[in-house]
Amino acid sequence: MNKQEIRLPKTKVGQKSFKKIIKAGKTLFGKAGYNSTSINDIISKAKVAAGTFYIYFDSKLALYLYLLDEYRLNIRRAANEATKNLINRYEMEKAGLKAFIMYVKEDPLAYKLVWESLFVDPEIFKEYYTNFAASYIHHLQPFVESGEIRDDIDLETVSYILMGISNFVGLQIVFKETATEKDVDYVVCESMKLLNEGIFKKPKT
Repeated sequence: MNKQEIRLPKTKVGQKSFKKIIKAGKTLFGKAGYNSTSINDIISKAKVAAGTFYIYFDSKLALYLYLLDEYRLNIRRAANEATKNLINRYEMEKAGLKAFIMYVKEDPLAYKLVWESLFVDPEIFKEYYTNFAASYIHHLQPFVESGEIRDDIDLETVSYILMGISNFVGLQIVFKETATEKDVDYVVCESMKLLNEGIFKKPKT
C-alpha cells in the first residue's frame, strides 16, 4: 500500500472527522461490501463534507486498506496483550486463541472486511494471510529450538493450521449470537485438546 494515500489528522477536529469516516467505512464495507459502497455513501453515512474525505484518503481503496491494516494490528495487539506474561507456547496459543475469538465476537465485521479483500484484489487477501503466516513462523521457531514444538513438522503448514483453527472456531462463536465467554472458554479448551493430543486414536498393537 502506498502510505501517501493516507494522511492522518493533526487536530482534534480532524481526528473527529477521521473517526467518523473510519466508522462509516467499516460499517458499509462490512454490510454492503466494498464494490457496492461508494465514496458518496461513506460521506453521507459519516455526515462529513465531500472534501473532508479527500483530506485524509485519496481513494476508497486507501480507506479500505487502512481499515484492513487496523484490524490486523488490533488482532495482534489483543493477542500480544493476552500472552505478554506467558512463556509456555501451549499457554500462549490458548490465550491467543481466546483473545482472537473474543475480539471477533465483539466485532464480527472483522471477518467480512478481511474476506472482502478477495473481491477487492485477491493479492490483498493473499498478502494479509502470508504476512500473518510469516509472523507465526517467526514466533514458533524458538519453541522448536527449545523442544516444546516438534521439529519434524513444517512450520508454514502449522501456521496455516493454527490460523484456520482461529478463523473457524471463531465463526463457531460468532454464529451463536447468545454465546458467552464461558462458551468461548469451552471451544478454546476443546481446540487445545486437539492440538495437544490430535484427533486419531493410536492403533492397537
